[in-house]
Amino acid sequence: MLRTPDLAGRALDGRYELHAVIGEGAFGRVYRGFDRRLERPVAVKVIKPWWAEESAWVERFEHEARLLARVSDPGVVQIFDIGHAEEGPYYVAELVEGESLAERLERGPLPHEQARSVAEELCRALASAHAQGVVHCDVKPANVLLGLDGSVKVGDFGVARLAAGTSQGTAATVAGTPRYMSPEQARGRPTTAATDVYSAGVVLYEMLAGEPPFVHGSAVELGLRHLQDRPPPLPDTVPAPLREVVDRALAKAPSARYRDGAAMAVALSAAAPRTSGSRQPRTAAEPTAALEAPERSTADTATGATGATGATAATAAPVTADRAETQALEEAGASTRVQPRRGGARGVPQGAPGQLGGARARRRRWIGVPAALLLAIGGALALFLLTRAAPRTTVPELQGLPRGGVEARAQRLHVRPVFAARHSETAAGIAIAQSPSAGARIAQESPVRVVLSSGPPPVRVPVVVGQSSAAAESLLASAGLRYYVTLVAAPGREPNAVTLQSPHSNATVARGSTVSLSVAEEPRWHALTTFSGVGEGRSVPFSILGRRWRVSYSMSYEGTCSLLVVCFGPSAQAQNLQNGSSAGSFELGEGEVETHVFESGPGLYRLTVSGGHDRARWSMTVEDYY
Repeated sequence: MLRTPDLAGRALDGRYELHAVIGEGAFGRVYRGFDRRLERPVAVKVIKPWWAEESAWVERFEHEARLLARVSDPGVVQIFDIGHAEEGPYYVAELVEGESLAERLERGPLPHEQARSVAEELCRALASAHAQGVVHCDVKPANVLLGLDGSVKVGDFGVARLAAGTSQGTAATVAGTPRYMSPEQARGRPTTAATDVYSAGVVLYEMLAGEPPFVHGSAVELGLRHLQDRPPPLPDTVPAPLREVVDRALAKAPSARYRDGAAMAVALSAAAPRTSGSRQPRTAAEPTAALEAPERSTADTATGATGATGATAATAAPVTADRAETQALEEAGASTRVQPRRGGARGVPQGAPGQLGGARARRRRWIGVPAALLLAIGGALALFLLTRAAPRTTVPELQGLPRGGVEARAQRLHVRPVFAARHSETAAGIAIAQSPSAGARIAQESPVRVVLSSGPPPVRVPVVVGQSSAAAESLLASAGLRYYVTLVAAPGREPNAVTLQSPHSNATVARGSTVSLSVAEEPRWHALTTFSGVGEGRSVPFSILGRRWRVSYSMSYEGTCSLLVVCFGPSAQAQNLQNGSSAGSFELGEGEVETHVFESGPGLYRLTVSGGHDRARWSMTVEDYY
């Protein structure tokens, strides 16, 4: 088995340090590196040794690297340098910190809007290459990089990529990945910009459904499925505009797809939800209402304690209340005192009947001022304590995450997930709904109901035993099940008929499960027993399963027989041991590999060979046909 040496710790041409492997493909290995001259981190891809030994590969690699270095676009990983060190040909590109789309998809499908946005950025990057006459030919999640800053970049452009309009040729072994390969690539036909559109459509399908449309089978089988089969339907939750984009991108004929990445990017932009910002006003209003409620409660408390005029004093600053009272006293004059607070009537003379004396009234008024201040301060303190006791948080977006991701994100934002489950077309274990919705404001540590997918609903296995193989496969496919066929010998059964199935009929299994089918193969001869003799006779019992059986034999006399004209050699007779009847007989003629066929049907038989009068050497084989 060929092994690629680990070059970590070396420096190519004394300039590019190789630190650690960050990726590997069929053609080369990618290292995190460092450019000593420019003092910056880089990515370095080194061709594997066995490819480097072929000059044709090296020449094409260098030509394509130079061509693609001219594709300048923020969505394309830029090539900085190419070289040929002792370790082999290499090229140097920008290092993207983040993860590949393939790594992200291991955690489940993306939310619809995020999938649409990533696909649009991918297509815009491809559009720049298509404008330069360059076709990527291997668009797949592993080559789409998601930066920590939210950027989307297309990588691995410079190894086995061909200019538009050329055929795959010898590059077919590396240019294209079966799960994402276009029909024309599977046929070995010329590639165009529409080739990348098809692969981008497969990537978008996987972002929405959680897996590519065709995932099982050998490379040849996957290629045939891309050529002939319609992709399975996307989940019902996928918006219609996105479905239309995927359907057109996955058209079998290149002419029926978007002509290039630019056209598909425009379609994806148009598929963006028109009300994508409609949730924001509701989110912004919720915290305002929540914060106003305690303030109204505090004002009501102050009003109940101080009366109608006391409410004004409670909501104003203490200094303002004192100034208002002093001004009212000055305006009323010495003979008339205004009573701004509890128990007094405005404009009543100091000496009026039923009123307290001036000195006592003034003392009571001044005693009421600190009481109002204390009430105001107490209300403010209560509001502060209530706010401190119940801090609020924003409900995060949890849909599209696996359970572990939900728990981690909920913990960071101080909410408590409560899980439930139901069947859906989304992969099992992925969050498909939440309540409250993302963006809502709630108290910290409040529960958030999260519904995890249990996968598609189970289906009942149909009865297929006795059906033809083609009919059984059609029934299983209609039920959303896969199948695995094993050809078996089945005496007495029609060829290509299903003789056994597992799981059995009417069993309930998960959609997408595999049903094993045993299918009767075409009949052929099976050897049962071989025996021989010289002169003497012999008897051999055996069991027949098929409808017919035969005896193949050879016989020769030792010397000459006793009569020159007629020889009395061995003979054979077959008998049904179940009912004692004769199944036929024949004489063993001299010669090599003679055959006698019996049409007796299945049963238990015995073949008896008599030696005859003339000494002969014979051997025979009994064969059953099923």
